[in-house]
Amino acid sequence: MSISSADGVSETMTMQVVHLEQIAVLAFGGADQRSFLQGQLTQDLLQLDTAGTRLTGWCNPKGRLLATGQILAAPGETWWLLPAELAEQTMTRLRMFVLRADVQIRQLELDVHGLLGFDTGQPIAGLQLSGRDIALSADGQSALLTVTGSAGRALLLSPASADTVLPDDISTASGNDWALADIRDGLPCICTPTAEAFVPQQVNLDLLDGISFSKGCYVGQEVVARTQHLGRIKRRMYRFAAGHSAAPGDGLIDAENRPAGKVVSCAAADTGFELLAVVPIDLATQPLFTRPGTERLNPLPLPYSIPSIEAGN
Repeated sequence: MSISSADGVSETMTMQVVHLEQIAVLAFGGADQRSFLQGQLTQDLLQLDTAGTRLTGWCNPKGRLLATGQILAAPGETWWLLPAELAEQTMTRLRMFVLRADVQIRQLELDVHGLLGFDTGQPIAGLQLSGRDIALSADGQSALLTVTGSAGRALLLSPASADTVLPDDISTASGNDWALADIRDGLPCICTPTAEAFVPQQVNLDLLDGISFSKGCYVGQEVVARTQHLGRIKRRMYRFAAGHSAAPGDGLIDAENRPAGKVVSCAAADTGFELLAVVPIDLATQPLFTRPGTERLNPLPLPYSIPSIEAGN
């Protein structure tokens, strides 16, 4: 199949699979699950009735992101994919807000596989999208869904106890390959070092349709709305090439060794590394470095446009 990258280059990709042990799936059940999540997450859960799956974030009361991930409607439940390292603490914190609502939160024993070079018309493990964003098995225990904001990638969720049958011609890729694809698609991953570091707009969640500005109140909503409507988005997430690795949460500096941003994610590329970092908009094209004495970061394109400050952001 032919895939267009953020660099505008069309390339032919053979489908590859990645076992994403770093992703966990939380399930929300009970009669009040949707209303509960509607008051917690940045996404409008009513969109799942038509879209099937969306990107969302979860904020603290100050509007700082605790987690991001893709959410989907499953039979009788709502599933949320997020980094496995955040799963336990996320469940514990969310359960504090359940009170008398009819909501049950648990972690599913599902294997998560990422598919690179995926053709939406191709059946995988008995599931086929056929123009949709999500397909569910008849028993509701498995799902195939497109990666929001990404062309040619999908996620396959299946019971850990089951033997998942994949095409014979599929090859294996690495977790780094998946992380690099996330970076090139401009998809933020909030992990332990970056939790509570950014408001949603700083990691471009609004540009990825991960925020509803019309659904009403949720945790952190007042800060997120004020940031959007009063023109206070002074920092955004950009993609860069680097000569060496950096870790999420690492700081960036400018030519004068002054703090100038923070790394969101980083992965090895064919030559060197690529990373996503939140930096002041007016410094995005200026010389930036991960530490003194290193090569300047080279700005790279994203598959979506970032508004300028002059445009009202």
